[in-house]
Amino acid sequence: MTRHPLLFAVFTTDILTFLLILGASATAFRIALHWDPQNTGAEQLRLQARSETATLAVAWAFGLHLFATATLVYAMTNILPGMVPGAMCGTGVLQAMSSSGLRMLVYRLVGLAILWVWWRVENVNQSLPEAPLIPITARLVLLVLPVLGLALQASWQAALSMDFQQPVDCCAVVYDQFQTLRAAQRTLGINDAVWLTAFGAMTIALLAAAWAAWKFPTRRRAHLLLAALTIGWLPIAAITLVRVLAACHYGVLHHHCPWCLFLPEHRLIGFPLWTSWLLVALEMLSALVLSALSVRQSPLVRRHACEQAATSARNTLLAALIFVLLSAGPAVWWRLHFGMCLTG
Repeated sequence: MTRHPLLFAVFTTDILTFLLILGASATAFRIALHWDPQNTGAEQLRLQARSETATLAVAWAFGLHLFATATLVYAMTNILPGMVPGAMCGTGVLQAMSSSGLRMLVYRLVGLAILWVWWRVENVNQSLPEAPLIPITARLVLLVLPVLGLALQASWQAALSMDFQQPVDCCAVVYDQFQTLRAAQRTLGINDAVWLTAFGAMTIALLAAAWAAWKFPTRRRAHLLLAALTIGWLPIAAITLVRVLAACHYGVLHHHCPWCLFLPEHRLIGFPLWTSWLLVALEMLSALVLSALSVRQSPLVRRHACEQAATSARNTLLAALIFVLLSAGPAVWWRLHFGMCLTG
């Protein structure tokens, strides 16, 4: 197990985050069972006061979880590779963590998604004097509790399983999966040109759908279309970046490693790139939930929920544009500077 202070800070923050959510979950459980806004009794008033404290605790937990996740990614890409024999980036670090590393990242992202949706719903709730969405936010808190518990367990197991004596293959595994040059030029049996074309077409459709959902937030079909296009865009964008466009960042062909984009020699471009990609997913999910939330609510709640859904759609549009500029920009520059594209 590594004793690096940065990882100790991440693990300590994870424990504090879990304890905050655990404390808020006790109140959330009581809200789920006994919440009655029409009741003016002492028990209901105490529950309302505790709900405010729980909201503050979850907000702090959200910020701490986001900070810890970003710090962990930085440690995995810029600190730990120097401690693992043979590691050059996050690929080698994940190998040293065995299967616990991937589970840790998955649980963290799922927890982040739930807390992101909670934050959006809570914004609607706080904008209304009667706070009618408290039962919904309480259920989201109860939902995120086991996810953060699993993330904490996976983080501990990943730290314990790290082997600093056994060398890892790191990016060599990227090249070993290709037997021929033709295999390196195809993904799932599809060549790079098709992926690039699909990425361009899906991006145009996604931007148009995000604009429509932003300008017409009361039309639920616009948000459903945006969600459907985003679900298709996310894997296509990730594959196109790693398999095609990353070559212009690396300056070499067929280096299909998403973790090397986080390295200083590549200007840490992976952080804004994958953050914008993740933001598209999170805001799409928020817009979809807020749109569905407004269906069976009062006109006042519906109006504020639609406003938040419009904000999420706008952020989806901006995040997608940032991803396209950062991923395809170097390819355009390469074409203008050298008169050719860096493709296989």
